[in-house]
Amino acid sequence: MANERYDLVIEGGTVIRFSPDSVEKANIGIIGRSIAAVSRTPMAGARTIDATGLCIAPGFIDFHSHVSGKQFSAECILRQGATTTIGGERNFDGKLVRRIAEQGFLINHGFYISQSFTLRRAVGMRDVYGAPTASEIAEMKMLAEQFLKNGAFGIHFGLEYVPGTSEDELAGIAETAKAYDRVILVHMRGDGHNALKHFDEVERIMRRTGVSIHLVHLAYMTGYSGVMREALGIIRRMREKGFDITADTGLYAAFPNCMGSPLLKGDWMNRYDDFSANKVMISSGIYAGEFCTQEKFEYMRENFPATLVAVFACDESEIAPAVREPYMLISSNAADGPHYENIGHPETAGTFPRLIGRYARDAGHLSLSEAIRKITYGPAQRFRIPNKGNIAEGFDADIVIFNYESIIDRADYVGFGDPNASPDGIEYVIVNGEIVCCGSEVYSDRKPGIYLKYPGA
Repeated sequence: MANERYDLVIEGGTVIRFSPDSVEKANIGIIGRSIAAVSRTPMAGARTIDATGLCIAPGFIDFHSHVSGKQFSAECILRQGATTTIGGERNFDGKLVRRIAEQGFLINHGFYISQSFTLRRAVGMRDVYGAPTASEIAEMKMLAEQFLKNGAFGIHFGLEYVPGTSEDELAGIAETAKAYDRVILVHMRGDGHNALKHFDEVERIMRRTGVSIHLVHLAYMTGYSGVMREALGIIRRMREKGFDITADTGLYAAFPNCMGSPLLKGDWMNRYDDFSANKVMISSGIYAGEFCTQEKFEYMRENFPATLVAVFACDESEIAPAVREPYMLISSNAADGPHYENIGHPETAGTFPRLIGRYARDAGHLSLSEAIRKITYGPAQRFRIPNKGNIAEGFDADIVIFNYESIIDRADYVGFGDPNASPDGIEYVIVNGEIVCCGSEVYSDRKPGIYLKYPGA
């Protein structure tokens, strides 16, 4: 009603909504942390944002990140429009979960549970090449069950990092995920031209357990000439067989890692075409921004294994075919490795504006609505993130207001620019009804974000 007073009104903008899909001008009335009305009817509020000429979308969902409660990392993804992050792929910190649950956070924060780096370590396994015993698998299943009961959104398997993971281990823990109706996220056993042979294992696990699988890092795993299109064809055929499989991809051609990573040992460079150490950029430390020589690579790997790198192995032209797939979601992989000012990877600050500005508006690989779906409604539905991912009455008031004509990423690799530079075109970011970002200014003392749990946990 025109005389109803809301806490916050957003008026005059173009609202992007889903189920049913629509892109139309409307006003939004917010009471407390919830969307109370979406209508063309004039509204009055204690505070009003004039969004004339701007787009209004659900808050972007960074469903595959490594923010893990880090304030600076959260600020970076907030500036690019993310209001929700899901982490836990590398570790699970119970104290962090409690702090967020009790004190709030800048953005909403949920967690997966990691088979590779939490469950294995919890049962005493430290050798990444070791295969578990039957009793260790049983113990990991019991632990996974407890995490799922308490709200974890799924189980993450970093198979390339833990090559000792047996198929019985993978299937056994997947059965637990299936029993609790959760998705397992799978970082496959190998990338580059070796990646294609690992899809057979993925299909065997789905056939054996009936579990839903989400493949991560598709650009980094299969973004190579002659590999990506075949990988996409394999996934399409598995979906046609009735398997519940989806995937995500980032939008950058250089993957982040640390010098000491087991992925960068031995003959690893042979996985890629025309590749050498001079395509490895150092992203932290005194040599930040420099490309390696073979000698420097070996020296840094031996003496400074925690140093971040960006590995320019992928073919950027292979990303667009992946982005166009209807089952493909877009992830940021934000804050992978140590993440501070002036170091890191541009994906943490640029992924979502890059999708909208470069892939949708400029190149036309997908429509604006399709792009927004891949970072809002799509991940909310896939991982069942409650009350997120849409602009509708009763949903949480997580909202991004942006200028479609000017939105673009400005973050770049350390050697070329600032990896944490704010994008252009993001005007406001609202988390649970509270404005926490205006332009590039973040109100970092605010904590409207909540600890998220799987529905019914």
